[in-house]
Amino acid sequence: MADALQGIGAVVSTQLLARAVTFILNILIARLAAPSEYGVSYISLQLFSNLSLFITKEGFRKVALRDPKDEKHAPSQSSLNLGWGGICSSALLSLPLAFYWMLRGPAAAPQSYYWAVALMAVASVVESLGEPFLICTLAAMDFRARAFGEGVAILARTIVMFLLAASFGDLPLAFAISQLLYSIVWVMWFMRHPNVLAWMPSRLPSGQWLHPDHYELLVEFGGKVLMKLALTEGEKLLLLILFTQEDWGVFGLVSNLGSIVLRLLFAPTEEIAYSSFAGGGAQWHLLRALLMLQGGVGWLGLCFGPGFSKLVVRILYGVDWANSAAPQVLTAYCVLLFFMALNGILEAYVDSQSSPRWVRLCNLWQILISLVLVIVAWGGSGYGPVALVWANCAAMLLRVLLCVYFVRQRVDLSSADLRAASALKLAGLLLVSGCGCSMIVPPVSDTVPWARAAIAIALAGSSILASGFLCRQELRMTFAEVRSKKTVDMEQVVQKEDEVPSKKTS
Repeated sequence: MADALQGIGAVVSTQLLARAVTFILNILIARLAAPSEYGVSYISLQLFSNLSLFITKEGFRKVALRDPKDEKHAPSQSSLNLGWGGICSSALLSLPLAFYWMLRGPAAAPQSYYWAVALMAVASVVESLGEPFLICTLAAMDFRARAFGEGVAILARTIVMFLLAASFGDLPLAFAISQLLYSIVWVMWFMRHPNVLAWMPSRLPSGQWLHPDHYELLVEFGGKVLMKLALTEGEKLLLLILFTQEDWGVFGLVSNLGSIVLRLLFAPTEEIAYSSFAGGGAQWHLLRALLMLQGGVGWLGLCFGPGFSKLVVRILYGVDWANSAAPQVLTAYCVLLFFMALNGILEAYVDSQSSPRWVRLCNLWQILISLVLVIVAWGGSGYGPVALVWANCAAMLLRVLLCVYFVRQRVDLSSADLRAASALKLAGLLLVSGCGCSMIVPPVSDTVPWARAAIAIALAGSSILASGFLCRQELRMTFAEVRSKKTVDMEQVVQKEDEVPSKKTS
């Protein structure tokens, strides 16, 4: 859809400056902090935030964006009520999680650690207060408002965290304070809306709080959310159990570096894709185009990332991090990035199109995938935190195959629809270029051979541009397929807005 591509462009462009600034500040923070402190902040405290908000974001929010088709006015209010249900979910989870985190804190934890956990609990509840307003914003396909709000909040969080860490040297407490600031800015951004009072919870005309379709989906999504939670955050739980705080720091450093693409491009693209796919229909051409775009970015990282991993870590974070396990973990993360790219778009399609029966079946498969994750990570724990990344690769590949099966069942495809030859041509060119460039990357130690490193980086950039030029026709067709789509979702929004005044007049 044209709105999908415009929304992706708006989100990426408005967040680019904020992400660039936060990226630089995060590098400085990593250079200031010890690996153990870095691990407590970016693994333990971040996991607390993710757990307390996971059901709110992956359960209530996604169900709220699924509009039932048999009523014209109730679904929007039902979606709002689901947003307020997400607030209750976060509030109920934050308190017991905070007690558990305080009881199972790191050995010899300072007093400030307990203050940090308490602040994280408050921050999670405050952030959830923005859910009803975010749901309305996404339902109206106003992606720019969300992009600006998140960009401002992220920028404020990172600047404050850097200033506090540099001034007082307590990174966990600085992390928690800045997270609370992020939540406040995020909610205030939506509270400025002139119609904010219209977004309060209320009963539907039928007297119920939720539309029956929303209620059924909420029940069915419950099991899937728990399975997705195990797959998404299971790595951090296993990390806390199996490894040391220094290993937490190495894994957290690589996750922050390797997930820049996830936060900047993949996450907004998948959220917009979900909203677009929810309009109904097979939408194969849109699915293929988004897979080409996002999957191409992941493939690019897989081809060029492993060879440049140690050089990147040495340049950005210094000798100590380069001599740790960080380069090996980053190499594995580049492989994981490709599987994440495919899985993100495919799961957005499946979640927006799946029936309650498929959700139940998917939950059973997710249990098996979770077991694979645990077994591979546990069996490879002796190799360090890199085992967690390879375990995630195995689990992510299985999730991709499960989604591919769903697509094959829903969409009747021919070889002409796949157009595999052009995609394989681009993938092959990038693979050959990546392997060739990796062979000329200079080894690094206490010093960096800047001249040879610059040549390797310049050659990599040139080969990427050359591959794109040789496959320019396929790339043009991919963008054209997205732009040429009719904006069905937007037309439905406009129609609803036109129907509301007419109903009031009558």
